[in-house]
Amino acid sequence: MKKFICLLVVFGAGLLVFAFAADFVLTKRLKKSTTRMLIGWNEIYSGNLNSNVLIMGGSRTWVQYSPQILDSILGVNSYNLGVDGSKFDRQLLKYDAYRRWNIKPEVIIQNIDFATIGITNGYEREQFFPYFSDDSLVKAASKFEKFTFLEKYIPAYRYLGHSQMIQEGIFLPVSEAILKKGYFGIDKVWDGALFDEQTDINYLQDSYVLSLFDKYLAKAYDDNIRIIFVYAPVYTGVTKKLLNVEGMYQMFDSLARKYSIPILDYNDDPLSHDTVYFYNATHLNKKSAELFSAKLAHDIDSLRILKQ
Repeated sequence: MKKFICLLVVFGAGLLVFAFAADFVLTKRLKKSTTRMLIGWNEIYSGNLNSNVLIMGGSRTWVQYSPQILDSILGVNSYNLGVDGSKFDRQLLKYDAYRRWNIKPEVIIQNIDFATIGITNGYEREQFFPYFSDDSLVKAASKFEKFTFLEKYIPAYRYLGHSQMIQEGIFLPVSEAILKKGYFGIDKVWDGALFDEQTDINYLQDSYVLSLFDKYLAKAYDDNIRIIFVYAPVYTGVTKKLLNVEGMYQMFDSLARKYSIPILDYNDDPLSHDTVYFYNATHLNKKSAELFSAKLAHDIDSLRILKQ
């Protein structure tokens, strides 16, 4: 019996050592990843971004706002913090990480739309796994991402079931970068299948996320960071299906008045009226995204915010 217990202890200790080693190797490797999901986080934690203009939002941000075009027209150093498949709750996590590791921006371009003030559904929650050593991030993310006890405290456990991360962390070379300053233009043609299936669309107004958004705006105001609200182009058919669109406008208008935020609205822009500019009803294709980025840059220039 004593021998069995000793073997069990040795086996358990060996397993724990292996788990710690696997966690160390996977995490270190993934922190050098240039994959779509991780490159933005890795660039944030490098501490070298130091952008004076940040672009905030979800998937409609990271595929529609080109920092390179904004930089070329406005003479700034911008970075796209857009998070695919995410509402403002997760956008704030990325912004807070940026602020802890990089200098304060002068201006934030905040994309707003019917999905901004909602709860993220857990899509690609594994993007946080390589950064569990950042207690501030894990504590804040745990409110939404619902990390389990085992994921947080058992080494390497969180990577189980995520074969692509494991393969990249151990077997495969680091992937070639596909994002440029956080932007990823998607060169696809129109596919309206999902849009055709939808009847009515509700704008999201989660009370807790709305309070987070308000506090974020208040903090930026106190820190003398200028914010610009932008309704990026969305296919006009979406707006027609949106229930109580006036309520959405009133919600953001109220916040804009409260914090003296200008609003640039492209929901009725010519780009919004033709499916040729989109690859689905809410996302511009690459060519159109870069047309929009140039138009946006000139409109921001006319606000004279960057010259004040």
